[in-house]
Amino acid sequence: MRCWLPLIGLLAACGAKPDLDSEPTWALNWAQVTPTANGIEGFQVWELFVDGWDNEHDGDFFKCRVLQELSGTVTACPDAGVPTCYAAYDIELTVTFDDPTIDCPEALSNEQGWDGPPWLAIGALPGELEPDSPHEDYVLGWYIGYEDGTKLPHGYAYAETLDDGDEPAGIGWLRDVPYILWPGYVWEL
Repeated sequence: MRCWLPLIGLLAACGAKPDLDSEPTWALNWAQVTPTANGIEGFQVWELFVDGWDNEHDGDFFKCRVLQELSGTVTACPDAGVPTCYAAYDIELTVTFDDPTIDCPEALSNEQGWDGPPWLAIGALPGELEPDSPHEDYVLGWYIGYEDGTKLPHGYAYAETLDDGDEPAGIGWLRDVPYILWPGYVWEL
């Protein structure tokens, strides 16, 4: 189940002590990607949290992460579901391990469908996400798509330089510019 990120805090238990040995109950995914001449490359991270987590990224409830290499090839923008589509990609995700102190155990990393969805697109920022945009200007929408044709807005896409307080190299979705894909929604597991 997807939940709108700003509302998730209403579901958290106040003052709860985390049980880090318990199964994760929440996940959010974000990515750092760079568009190339023929596709997209980068990585995606699933951050998993135990019961009691709220949307403030309280490290006390962080269980582990699933790190994935992300690669994709350009595909046609859809006729519907992504307003002002700038680019669309068929993507592949491969789980990788590089930090045993925070990587999820292999058994957890290989379950629960961390391999989907197989498609992403960049378009206009959806209206419901505008009020919580991480930056006032230059933010695009991140959309995900499933094999059954379902397309959903998922979050924000913006040049990585904005997080450092610098202006991006230009406006729009530009080749060879690193972007952050930040979620507007989290997943209840």
